[in-house]
Amino acid sequence: MKNPFKLNEEKLDGVSHGYSLAASGSMRLLNSVAQWPEKLLLWPLYGLRKIDRPIFVVGPFRSGTTILEKIIGDHPDVGHFTYMSNVYFQAPITGYILMNILWRIGFLDQQILSAVHNPRVKYTMFSPYECEWIWSQTRRGLWAPDVKDISLGVDYSDPEFESYLRSMIKRHMLFQRSRRFLSKNPVSCLRLDYLHKLFPDARFVTIVRNPLDTVLSHYRMSSHMEKVFYQNPQTKWILQEGLHMDLLSMRIKTPSYDRTMDLNQEHALLSLANQWADLETAVLDSVKNNEELAAHSLQLTYEDFVNDSRRVLNTLWDFTGLDGEAADQLTEKYKDILTPPEPLELTQEEKALLPRVLEIMKPAAERAGYQLD
Repeated sequence: MKNPFKLNEEKLDGVSHGYSLAASGSMRLLNSVAQWPEKLLLWPLYGLRKIDRPIFVVGPFRSGTTILEKIIGDHPDVGHFTYMSNVYFQAPITGYILMNILWRIGFLDQQILSAVHNPRVKYTMFSPYECEWIWSQTRRGLWAPDVKDISLGVDYSDPEFESYLRSMIKRHMLFQRSRRFLSKNPVSCLRLDYLHKLFPDARFVTIVRNPLDTVLSHYRMSSHMEKVFYQNPQTKWILQEGLHMDLLSMRIKTPSYDRTMDLNQEHALLSLANQWADLETAVLDSVKNNEELAAHSLQLTYEDFVNDSRRVLNTLWDFTGLDGEAADQLTEKYKDILTPPEPLELTQEEKALLPRVLEIMKPAAERAGYQLD
């Protein structure tokens, strides 16, 4: 029998049922109204909680951060932001409770989907997510209109945001019953020093992949997402403005953002190559120039990750302090899934652009240990 209370929305491949709630005025109102009662009533449960050695997974887009996040996030001791955290970015516990109720009464499908940007990753609305909307509540956030470079260093200070960020992390840890916190975000390439200042005991897992494979994958996936998601203006608005799922198709405000946008006028692949160089250079500079940060960093390559997954995962668990029976079970679960992808065949257009793409990426690539021919 058809459920008359089921949410009716356009189905999108790779997007969990319920995404249209991000455009609901009543949901936005609930998020705003519920924030103060949630803080006042639940502060005794989360206010004095310690954020112990948070784990930040960082690397340029399409470098392997998503599968790393999935594996670590599956550990029972680890909490994280979720897709719906973008909607309930002021009252996450209230939002979590409401979404669970909607699932239980059948208003939402309890779907387990293959992520559109990584088919090997299964997810629901409660799975780990960048939730850049939370990080962007700072004055130099990703969508701040007057900011040309969103890099955050040790000199940056935003006490109101920092208090908010800690509160959000603690509240997610509370309702997820976790003792550790995980955040994966490619944009955080630009704020490693700032994050280390906020969380001196944090563990940073950085990952880099063959630059050409990374940029080609980014270009193709962003083009695919735009075709799938953005044909309908209403759906486009929900995904971009409501759920902020547009990170793959964006040009991030890196230190040479103006050059990125100039190159974008010529071809998107050139602009993504420049963006990759900025993101990877930021990571390399932070680790090189900050000894304490470097001491708390594990630097991985995607190639080692997929070719020698058991060794890399064991190193990862030891580094993060999550080693034990649960970690061993996850290693066994994922070690055979982590296989190298099929080699990318270049189109004629990509072949024509290849010399310029390699030229743009070469300095950062060589620093990262890759020789581009």
